[in-house]
Amino acid sequence: MATDLELLQKLEPNDSRKFVHAAINGLCEKDGLHYEEYSNSLSLSEYSKLKQSLISTIRQTARQGTDKKDFLDSLVKLGAPQDVGGVIAESLWVRRDEIRAQFIRDSASFSHSSLGDYDIRTKLVLSSDKLGSIQEPLLSLDLRLHEGGKERVESLELSKDELDKLVTSLEAANKVVLQLRT
Repeated sequence: MATDLELLQKLEPNDSRKFVHAAINGLCEKDGLHYEEYSNSLSLSEYSKLKQSLISTIRQTARQGTDKKDFLDSLVKLGAPQDVGGVIAESLWVRRDEIRAQFIRDSASFSHSSLGDYDIRTKLVLSSDKLGSIQEPLLSLDLRLHEGGKERVESLELSKDELDKLVTSLEAANKVVLQLRT
């Protein structure tokens, strides 16, 4: 892995910082690395090796470090050259919160679907064509679920009794999650 990280030295200092930040962007599910930008300095195989090695190193290092010195020490243990380690450690330090937030999102979405957002609306049904006066409160709940990079919306319309059952089951699920954490 260290020899692959040494490929970062083939890039200009600004380009190496840009490469590391683009790798972090890709890790955080944003616009990541593009070979075309580095094709003058790296062959396709060198680019692929450097990209894989750098992303693997970023994952390992970001999980272990809490300050810039920890990042640099972790990189040295992984065999990164000192100057390359400095560039990576600086980038990790600047983007540490963003990387950790992505790690949390990744671990929170361990199932195929994960809840991204929700929207709640209340309605009061006053009457219908069959009954003159109902006056029943209803809750409209829209759940935005992320599933394999796609987003879908599930809409629920719940009466008071159904809402009570949903809240009870969610509280039970929360208790199980809390027990698993301890």
